[in-house]
Amino acid sequence: MLKRISAHCAILMLFLAMPQIASAQAASPGKIDWQVGEELYYKVKYTFLTVGSLYFQVLGEENVRGQKTYHCKMHMKSSSAIPFVNLNDIYESYIDADSVYAHRFQALENQGDYNLYSLYEMDYKAGKIHIIMEKWYKDGSDSVRVKDSTAVLNSRVQDGLSLLFYARANARKSVPQDVPVFAFNEMKSTMINFTGRAEEVKPRGVKVDGYFLDGKMKFVGIAGVKEDFEGWFSPDGQSVPLHAKMKAFIGSVKINLEWWRNWQGENLLGPEAIEENEKKVKEYLEKRYDENS
Repeated sequence: MLKRISAHCAILMLFLAMPQIASAQAASPGKIDWQVGEELYYKVKYTFLTVGSLYFQVLGEENVRGQKTYHCKMHMKSSSAIPFVNLNDIYESYIDADSVYAHRFQALENQGDYNLYSLYEMDYKAGKIHIIMEKWYKDGSDSVRVKDSTAVLNSRVQDGLSLLFYARANARKSVPQDVPVFAFNEMKSTMINFTGRAEEVKPRGVKVDGYFLDGKMKFVGIAGVKEDFEGWFSPDGQSVPLHAKMKAFIGSVKINLEWWRNWQGENLLGPEAIEENEKKVKEYLEKRYDENS
């Protein structure tokens, strides 16, 4: 589906004219009810075609330079519906447990005969980001380091994946923010208009109220995601992304929640949706077992 998505995956909002812009640093930090073992699976659609999938996990707690973080992962995969595109990429972020900003980011992106490995180490005390990029060849030959450098770090930043969790943590607020993002070796930003407004949305075919936000990316993100986006988040402590609209390199796409595990607010969707979810989880696990056996 995409060769660069901020996800943050990402992932989720449309730009409106906004009166005053609040810096992400000046705003009070939002909160999220972290659930180790959370899994969220989304289908990405272009018109009526399913063009890819996004699979998010909260893997566990880890200490990074003395700070408690949550290790989060996104697996992005394209479908055979897009010719000449073969996305099978993994993004991982170590996100501050309290204030929801990035401490470490790493990615493994399919580039044909090699995977491109990227690592960002955000050292806020030293005021710098250490950047490493390597080509990992699939034929087993030696990897090649193509970048090893540092960049100045003057504020807390998001990466392409932690940006989504930042949106989740702040979805109930009512303030526009210009959020600093370090992506593709440069300091960028994303405008997010947190409306604090609940709007009707239909995840899994059930009408629920989701907190709405929109915004504008000021750079081209993972999978070619760019410009305007919109997102709706569940009205519980986990603020699960329920539905999103955004622009990618193939055009405007919709991202729909397909199934979940360890989501405490699942009762928002009712017993039929929960039963259908359990069926989809079972099907997914059986398929994954078949592929690995």
